[in-house]
Amino acid sequence: MNTPEDLFKGCFDGFEKEPSDEIWQNIQKKLFWQRFWKFDFKTLNVWYLAAAGLILGGTLYNVYDLQKNISSAETSEKNNDVNFTKRNDQWLANSENIIPIETNKTSEEKNNFTKQIIPDTPSPISEGRENGEIFQNTDIKTVTNTENKEINIPDFSASFKMSSNTGCTPFTVEFKNLSKNTDYCYWNFGNGDVSYDNDGKTTFTKPGQYVVTLKTVNGTFCQFYSDTVTVYEQPQAQIAYAVSSKTIIAEARNTKASSFVWDFGNGKKSVGEKVTHTYNDYGNYTLNLIVSNNICVDTVTAGISIAPQEYSINFPNALTEETRFFPKGNVEEISRYSLKIMTRNGKEIFTSTDPRKGWDGYYKGEKVQRGVYVYNCQYEFSNGERGNLTGNITVLWE
Repeated sequence: MNTPEDLFKGCFDGFEKEPSDEIWQNIQKKLFWQRFWKFDFKTLNVWYLAAAGLILGGTLYNVYDLQKNISSAETSEKNNDVNFTKRNDQWLANSENIIPIETNKTSEEKNNFTKQIIPDTPSPISEGRENGEIFQNTDIKTVTNTENKEINIPDFSASFKMSSNTGCTPFTVEFKNLSKNTDYCYWNFGNGDVSYDNDGKTTFTKPGQYVVTLKTVNGTFCQFYSDTVTVYEQPQAQIAYAVSSKTIIAEARNTKASSFVWDFGNGKKSVGEKVTHTYNDYGNYTLNLIVSNNICVDTVTAGISIAPQEYSINFPNALTEETRFFPKGNVEEISRYSLKIMTRNGKEIFTSTDPRKGWDGYYKGEKVQRGVYVYNCQYEFSNGERGNLTGNITVLWE
């Protein structure tokens, strides 16, 4: 016969956590009373006690009835001068005209009897009559009526509802138990967490699909209910950007997303993993990036300052055979440029629109004469700042 632990553990095969000792004690109490009230030949219960009571009562009653009959026979003997003797477990009456029946006499002798008196007393051997004589019947057949037993499963159920069945890591889900008439509950959330509480709650930290199972127990019967939770990876939005004058170049970094939406904070938006935007005015703006994998969304913001920068360039005041005449400073920020070199009387001998192309001291393929020359440079930086430089340069030849 299975122990209560065996019966209960059968409901939880394949699960990772054993019920607590307190739950085992409660289970044993419940199973004891179930067996006590259940009709079962193999278990000591209330029916055995009732049967034992009936047998004991019947025995006491038969003893009492036997004593009563003996007393009645003794009284009759005194009143009628009839003697009773017990022979072969039978009480037989004797008198002058009454003879006892003896089992060792022949049939002819037995037929000469005139009367016998047999009190109504119990005998361990059944009795009967055939052709006017008493016989003993020791061939008694016992018929056992075996009833078909029906197992009545208790009216109980297992069911629950979830706060949500789809989410992004870390995804916390609460489970409301809707089961009926249950003694114990066992939750397996599919992520390694289990619980014996009435309601369930767990957090899924990794993406995937999880089967959540609730097992409810009533006595040694179990019910099951399962549902699925789908968890997606949460994208992480990060921004890398660079600002040059009024232009910003921004890029989304370290994210597993399929959608990128940028808001530059000036009413303009753009989409894409990498974007470029130019502001019309200087000022402070909030750059906002929204990333999504069609299920999960993440947002990150960054403060952007678009302000004019102080750029400058300058020119040397002398030229030798080893040098060239071109500007130094924030040359990379120059967006517009014009350089002219003239003699002191105003004759133009060199022009350039490229700040990286300098004058080498030649005019029409020949070195100019030593002396002082005049230069004029007009320029504009990428931040919109403009400038105009005019000065002298001395050509120094050997």
